[in-house]
Amino acid sequence: MIARLQGRLLEKSPPLIVIDCNGVGYEVEVPMSTFYNLPELGQPVQILTHMVVREDAQLLYGFGSEQEKKYLQAIAEGKRYWCQVCAVYSQWRQCQ
Repeated sequence: MIARLQGRLLEKSPPLIVIDCNGVGYEVEVPMSTFYNLPELGQPVQILTHMVVREDAQLLYGFGSEQEKKYLQAIAEGKRYWCQVCAVYSQWRQCQ
């Protein structure tokens, strides 16, 4: 599992970001609450992550704080479709 990424922010286009970690670019989906707190492109960034491995994909979801990550994990516990939960959470955060 990938628990955390630290590197330089290469791209950001809601809800996806790309973090360069020693030459490897990781695409990470983040909620808007995390997205709004990201630094400018090219700046150092650290994101907590939750990795989902499916038959057809390996997905990384990123969070700006441990509280945010635990909250989403609690919602998704026991559910099979983590990406749908993340999308709902992201939309919910936009409305707040």
